[in-house]
Amino acid sequence: MKFIELTMPLSHQWMPDELFPTSVKFILGPKDHQEKGIVLGSDTGTCLMLPSVFSAFRKTARLDELAVEKLVLRPTTVARIVKGEGEEITRADVEKALDSARSLKGDAFLIRTGWGDRPYHEFEGGSYVFQSPHFSLEAAQYLGERMKENQSDLLLVDTALVGWPGKCLVPEWCSMLPTPAVESGEARMYLHLYDAEKSKEDFAVEIELARLGIMTVRKLVRCGRIEKERIKIIVAPLKIVRGVASTCRVVAVED
Repeated sequence: MKFIELTMPLSHQWMPDELFPTSVKFILGPKDHQEKGIVLGSDTGTCLMLPSVFSAFRKTARLDELAVEKLVLRPTTVARIVKGEGEEITRADVEKALDSARSLKGDAFLIRTGWGDRPYHEFEGGSYVFQSPHFSLEAAQYLGERMKENQSDLLLVDTALVGWPGKCLVPEWCSMLPTPAVESGEARMYLHLYDAEKSKEDFAVEIELARLGIMTVRKLVRCGRIEKERIKIIVAPLKIVRGVASTCRVVAVED
């Protein structure tokens, strides 16, 4: 049995995903008093997002309600869709990958683009996020329907993003030069003005997957070390009462 770590390490010195005003800066307790604890966001590093993160699906399962078997040693099909900087994952890409995969009913799906195998700590500026491959809405719709047919409700990806928040969030936030720090006064003001309609436009891909009842894990790293087409996956989020998303540890298991 082989265990493969797929989790992005949490570093108090620098995290590559602290770019948007929605981010929470990861803070470790003082050097001499690390027992003081940590501060982190629900999507810091490798993270799990449930459909209930969106207001339209609030009545669906929360973190403390998930059955253990949905996340621990879950049979998983690994599909490869090679993508580079800023490339979109299309419906044709998904169709080709799923048609060639040998999945069984109930399998989770892990889509490997190669993005998570790159040395993210060497990316300049925010390019780990801003240049990340991402799904088109059409691709997400097709993928979601195929997963629903397969009785699957867990999608894992090695990209920083699932969809591309390019309607409002990216152009508006990044047009402010210099870009404000996360958790700054400017960030709080921006979020105050960032309404539900803007969110629906920016996160249409994620909302579509949530509509179909699919949980998503993103920011996996080093998936290239997976050798088999079918594995078992361990996803370990925090068991937060009424929680809708959490940083998590992810390990692949090859028999």
